[in-house]
Amino acid sequence: MIENRQYKRYSAGDWASLGLDGSWHPCSVHNLSGNGLFLETFCRPPIGTVVDLKLSSLGSYSGTVVRHAWDGIGIQFRDGEAQNHLAPDHRQGALFNDVELNHLDPVVSSR
Repeated sequence: MIENRQYKRYSAGDWASLGLDGSWHPCSVHNLSGNGLFLETFCRPPIGTVVDLKLSSLGSYSGTVVRHAWDGIGIQFRDGEAQNHLAPDHRQGALFNDVELNHLDPVVSSR
């Protein structure tokens, strides 16, 4: 299956919190890219819902729920927030810089 994606996805395994209506829900980052991420979570906000994200190693972001799956949800970062907000240093921006992403495994699944 050939994927038609603008950004490469990378396995993350990072812990996160999903903010919705003033409540925070624990979840795990399954994979991420410069455009969004897939969270493993039992929480299912409706598609189109804007949510807040706290990623344990990358900071805080906001995004829009774009997909539901049996094991989680797909979230697209709002207006390129990740590319514009992350500094290209090791502490925050490394995961979105292809040169520094070599240590992560590219995702091959259809997720």
